Amino acid sequence: MSKLGIIVASTRPGRVGLPVAQWLEGDARSQRGLRGDRVIDLAEVALPFMNSPTTLGWLATPTSTPATGAPSSRGVDAFAVVMPEYNFGFNAELKNAIDYLHNEWKYKPIGFVSYGGVSAGTRAVQMLKQVVTTAEDDAGVRIGGDPLRAPVPR
Repeated sequence: MSKLGIIVASTRPGRVGLPVAQWLEGDARSQRGLRGDRVIDLAEVALPFMNSPTTLGWLATPTSTPATGAPSSRGVDAFAVVMPEYNFGFNAELKNAIDYLHNEWKYKPIGFVSYGGVSAGTRAVQMLKQVVTTAEDDAGVRIGGDPLRAPVPR
């Protein structure tokens, strides 16, 4: 059985991301044959912001020590990012996690579950796809196929 790491991107108080991630975890387990046993909440992970001396941070190795509880790809076959749309885009904490942890996430498929705004997060996903596909050449990030369209309980 494949293991899915579910990343909760929002760090704001009162966010919707954690209940959506819990729904995704249950759905992945019951309907898709995945073990979604790694919910990684970026609000609880103490990632420092990138401090690489180069301007292309995703090409360099971060100079600070690894964060406590940092999302690891050990034992995870793929990642799903549960993400909101803020001001037509994605949040800085998610971009920082991608920049900081790209070596941990090499060659792992990544998918997106989005919410928020009038487009339910579609614009944020479109922007983030550009980020992860650009990093694909060096970091090996792969994006899954068609989006999963399923009702999310409120």
